[in-house]
Amino acid sequence: MTLRFARGMTLIELMVALVIAMVLSLAVFGIMATFEGRRRTLGSGADLDQTGSVAMFEIDRWVRSAGTGYSRSYLYSYGCALYAAKSGSQVLPVASSLPAPFASVDPGSSGVFRLAPVLILPGQTTPGASGQASDVLVLMAGAAGNGEVATLFSAAAAAAQLNLANSVPFSASDLVLLADQSPGSSGGIAPCMVTQAASTISGGANSALALGGTWYAAAVGTQSVSGYPDSAVAINLGGVSDSRTPSFQLIGVGDNNTLYSYDLLQVSATPLQARAQGVFELHALYGIDTSGDGKIDSWVKADSGSYTAVALSAGTSTAAKLLQTIKAVRVGLILRTSLPERDVVNTATTLTLFSDLGSSLSLTRALSSDEQHYRYRTVEATIPVRNNVL
Repeated sequence: MTLRFARGMTLIELMVALVIAMVLSLAVFGIMATFEGRRRTLGSGADLDQTGSVAMFEIDRWVRSAGTGYSRSYLYSYGCALYAAKSGSQVLPVASSLPAPFASVDPGSSGVFRLAPVLILPGQTTPGASGQASDVLVLMAGAAGNGEVATLFSAAAAAAQLNLANSVPFSASDLVLLADQSPGSSGGIAPCMVTQAASTISGGANSALALGGTWYAAAVGTQSVSGYPDSAVAINLGGVSDSRTPSFQLIGVGDNNTLYSYDLLQVSATPLQARAQGVFELHALYGIDTSGDGKIDSWVKADSGSYTAVALSAGTSTAAKLLQTIKAVRVGLILRTSLPERDVVNTATTLTLFSDLGSSLSLTRALSSDEQHYRYRTVEATIPVRNNVL
């Protein structure tokens, strides 16, 4: 064999092979990058869709149940200042700051929450990821499953006993809301008090309902059980250890794109709970029936006019009637992925909620150049406040 047939590749051949390999590698990496981008687009979009479905399902369930148990007594219960204690410590009115993200929540009167199916507290949380104001929902519902009509007193209450027409609607350890049909000392809606039936009661025709348990206190702040006269009523809110648990809670967005709830009565072992990831902001509007036909006549914001938190929490008969005109809420969620991407993936510079309601009611959220590196979804729902409709 001669040398001419035994030689290897020349330098030029090797360089050509390297160039071809590099071109092929670049093509493969380009295809992989495109595929990865599309995978992230589809994956993050699917995650946001799922987050929106879960979050809106929860909110829908809470709003539809709002007012359960006490809505028929709206003339003297809507707007009453709530007093409640747990294990001897006052929980309502709130005596200290609530945990984040609800530390700045002001329901209209510092620390005083008033009974209402739904209240919108505009801009009362500032999620860390967003850095802009997000709304808070206050939703209150009983869950007794029976006794939807208030039970009349037969005589004034004693410190640890209610004197009722009958105790049929109540079971052992049920939470009981006390409300007075007569006006309060200032002429408005009299305060309400949450107490608890004793674990020894059995219900029935017996007119005496003994009180006791974790949520019983003879007095909370300036309000006492024995202060309720024969014009008062007792409303069953449900149990504390079964599926009939009342839901008095705040809903809002906190840090890390997380939707939180807070149990105002602290019935749950952990009052503050994370409900859904990926929620960037929450905004809401009231659907109002001004004609009395049970249908929505207009949508209004909660930051001006007669439907501000201050106006609805005034504790007057006028405020109680306004609360009853709220037949629905329009809830809008802005969802966002948790991690930024290298390139701009959202070319729109704004996000809009409630665009079909006109410029006076729509909300436009401007996106900074940094925020355009995230993916977004907007989800909206019109949710009836069924107990007010009925």
